[in-house]
Amino acid sequence: MSNQHILLLGATGASGIAFLEYVLPLPDGPKLSLLLRNKSKLPQDLVTQYQHKLTIVEGQLNDEAKLEEVLKGGITAVVSLLGPYPSLYHLLTRTKPTPIADSLHVVKKVMKKYGVKLLLALSTPRHSMPGEKYSWSQYVTTKTLPATFMPQGSAEMTAIGEVCADEEFEYTIFRVPFLSAGSGDAKVHAGFYGPDFKGSQELSRASLARWLWDEIKDGNWIRKQPALGNYW
Repeated sequence: MSNQHILLLGATGASGIAFLEYVLPLPDGPKLSLLLRNKSKLPQDLVTQYQHKLTIVEGQLNDEAKLEEVLKGGITAVVSLLGPYPSLYHLLTRTKPTPIADSLHVVKKVMKKYGVKLLLALSTPRHSMPGEKYSWSQYVTTKTLPATFMPQGSAEMTAIGEVCADEEFEYTIFRVPFLSAGSGDAKVHAGFYGPDFKGSQELSRASLARWLWDEIKDGNWIRKQPALGNYW
């Protein structure tokens, strides 16, 4: 078994479950601690089979006491696969609260207390990097459409990138396009938008899980914010 012990945030979402399904069966995979609101949403067959690798704590993301309970247990990395859901209310009112990003300030505070440096967080290409150049289709799909139809979600993902890009941590902000239920064997390109970017505007959750575990082990993108995409 790996010496990695990961705190996973967003374990009950589709990307979180894909990550669990990928890393738990690995003979050299990590231990996982999960902080979540409702453990009944986890795949119970997976929990039963790999309970020796799992620690599950129910609590809110901004609950400092619960975060301390988890992070004092030898955590080596925090992975956030959290993201907003579409909201008709925020679409109609054009309001843009950022509760996930706000709560990540608390996560960082407790990480600092217990000396946890490695932080990997999901964002989107709506949160762009200086010097990136978008094609027309990339601009529409990553900039225009999210801001128009998911104003709150767009603001949330941008704020997550800004909060987690903290030089006091060994952070990686991985910016994902449309997430699909495609094959885990699909190749993943990581880089920055421009002439040399080979990724498509789609990324399977299973291939994201594979890329993410490799990044945790290898650290190729520490203090960087690559955009991801499948390619063929």
